[in-house]
Amino acid sequence: MTARSHTVRRDVDVPMSDGVNLSTDIWLPEGHGPFPVLLQRMPYDKSSSLMAQHIIGLEILRALDAGFAVVVQDTRGRYASEGVFTPFAHEADDGRDTIAWLLEQDFCDGDVFMYGASYIGATQLLAASVAPKGLRAIAPQLTGSDYYEGWTYRGGALQLGFVLLWIIESLAPPDLERRESGEAARELLDELGKDPWSVMDRLPLRRPDLQTISPYLRDWLDHPARDEFWDAIDPSRAYGRMDVAALHIGGWNDIFVEGTLRNFQRLSAEAATDDARRRQYLVVGPWSHGNLSTWQGDGWHGYGAETDLTAMHLEFFSALAEGREPDLPKARIFFTGSDTWHVLPSWPPPATTPTSWTLDAGGRLTRDGTAEPGTLTYRSDPANPVPTAGGATFLPGLRVARNSGPKDQSEIEARRDVLVLTSAPLESDLTIAGEVVLHLEAASSAEDCDWTARLTEVDADGRSTGLVDGIVRARYRHGGAPVPLQPGRREPYRLPLGSLAHVVPAGHRLRLQIASSNHPRFDRNPQTMAEPVDATPDDFAVAEQTVFVGTGGTRLLIPIAPNLPPGRRS
Repeated sequence: MTARSHTVRRDVDVPMSDGVNLSTDIWLPEGHGPFPVLLQRMPYDKSSSLMAQHIIGLEILRALDAGFAVVVQDTRGRYASEGVFTPFAHEADDGRDTIAWLLEQDFCDGDVFMYGASYIGATQLLAASVAPKGLRAIAPQLTGSDYYEGWTYRGGALQLGFVLLWIIESLAPPDLERRESGEAARELLDELGKDPWSVMDRLPLRRPDLQTISPYLRDWLDHPARDEFWDAIDPSRAYGRMDVAALHIGGWNDIFVEGTLRNFQRLSAEAATDDARRRQYLVVGPWSHGNLSTWQGDGWHGYGAETDLTAMHLEFFSALAEGREPDLPKARIFFTGSDTWHVLPSWPPPATTPTSWTLDAGGRLTRDGTAEPGTLTYRSDPANPVPTAGGATFLPGLRVARNSGPKDQSEIEARRDVLVLTSAPLESDLTIAGEVVLHLEAASSAEDCDWTARLTEVDADGRSTGLVDGIVRARYRHGGAPVPLQPGRREPYRLPLGSLAHVVPAGHRLRLQIASSNHPRFDRNPQTMAEPVDATPDDFAVAEQTVFVGTGGTRLLIPIAPNLPPGRRS
């Protein structure tokens, strides 16, 4: 075998249009070039092989062997780069300026491809939103579609666990070093790192000490509803300007999976050119955030749940660089339950049909059934919130995700403040493919409350395991400014539980949970009109909750795929 060599240029200063220099590592393959360039812009330390390669799922040496130059850059205000870091604010302009600089370099052949996961996916989408010359394709992985809904908030509730752990684990440590913060701030960060759960229980949430270690937290908490602040950093508003092919990679247990699906679906319909719309590809495995392993939550999905993401990336980028079509399916989807991969022409699969499930006062969940109108009631107390148990969470943190994914629900379902409704055993396998939505009809005695719901699967032994869950904050039910509830008044709510690809075998049952909290995945609702981030126990109110069931009441929509193509376990 012929030995190969490569060249690495470390800490090259790349000037931005405002004079700030961003530190950049440049990896060049053997040969004289020029080469197509793979660009990764990251806030997590370009010198870390764990962050720059392992979690991303693209091995740099294999990319060099395939004939690509690889460029990895610390984003503005992070690690070796100059400037001040403000999440999302500079990524569109800095991405455009970096690509323009690359086009001027003798090693670049004029084609730039971006890749990376999580926030690094955001740097790609925001760069693509300004349509820079030379950007041919992106590969956003485990990332969102905008930075209000599904990133910082969901259904109007703050994604407390994710936001605080992102700050404690990833954002604050290098920021404190750069700002030469005082000893008190460093001690606080050290304390939070040892016991992150403690900060999630502290009240009120909006406190000066937290804002000392993360100044941008103030902005996020000051804008609890979608407004101009969030619109200014929302790449989904610019899909029509994006002229890029894209390989979208997501995980069913990832906190951002809805954004991954939305990016694929909307760019397939709205991208700037026919070629860009046609060259959208989707891969979704059973993975959680930062955890692409075969083990998720309480379940093992088999060796076939892993996939060679480097090979997938390189096929995608190589084909575009060579002027051919990538040898990739439009959608490659892992179905849990059967633990099989399926090649599909679209997502959701063709002929997927939403089916309506009715709730009744006897605790039954029936498909396309009728039931006498009735009510179910429970009491919600913000001083004793329903604890988080699995789901698409970030708890307790990156690469661990010990509390994410499919988890046993026995302790949750034993609580008196959780409604539990269960179907009869299924007579045949049921293939769920798409977004599950609860159309809730409910009333509260409080001025405000949250409504949460979770779909679970109950096996033959009676063990209930979570599949998807969601939340909606009542004060934002009309969009825009908060509006208090009229106590006792029946209101309709649309509560998306989330998307999944899952096969429920015959003999198992479906179960729906309804409650009013899911903490610390989401912040507590005081059930008064006090701002949740400012609330203390003095602001809390116990609420009497009523859910209307039966014909004309609450109904659950589950998308069913009747004719799924044959699958493979690898």
